[in-house]
Amino acid sequence: MKIEKVVREAYEQFHKIRHNLAYLYKFIIFIIPFLTIAFYFMLILDYLPSNAEAKWGTLTLAYFIPPAGKESILPLMLTDNIIGPPLPAWVAGSTIVVMDVISSTIIAYNWWFAELIIKHISLIDRGYKALQKKANEFKRKRLLTVSLLIFMIIPFQGTGGISTTILARLLGIKAKKTVIIVFTGSIITTSLWIFWWLGFFNFLI
Repeated sequence: MKIEKVVREAYEQFHKIRHNLAYLYKFIIFIIPFLTIAFYFMLILDYLPSNAEAKWGTLTLAYFIPPAGKESILPLMLTDNIIGPPLPAWVAGSTIVVMDVISSTIIAYNWWFAELIIKHISLIDRGYKALQKKANEFKRKRLLTVSLLIFMIIPFQGTGGISTTILARLLGIKAKKTVIIVFTGSIITTSLWIFWWLGFFNFLI
């Protein structure tokens, strides 16, 4: 009997520890992106001259406000204009990629939180279920990953890191794979825009 009691108590303790670790994991996954972006902001602000800090901060925030996108923010970052002096290409490029990846990570790894909110708002929940049905139909198509990557690469309004992540999660793509798709697409698009703006493709004209 004593052995059974010890085994039962050990199992209960293990279950509690596992339960607590699950909450700890969710907390860590939630907080890491915010710590990463805070560190990145400190790094860039420490590197940039004072007359360029305001321009960088303003355009970085503007990137999340429609209809702004890579096609408008990157040229503004790379040129001398009324907002401020031109920013280094690596600063402009890394800013866009980091913003895409961080926003994707926050949404992808905390999708449970978004669904929790959705399920408590009946109107949104009905629309969400309808989108899930359409997503399930689309999920059966081949080359789903490639399609999402192309969607991320296309430099038009509504095809950034946030919308790509939402679409990918609706389609049942795992968080890790979703973030990789966003990262890859952001690197490709951002690099092409920077190279084009700096004249690397002038030989094609």
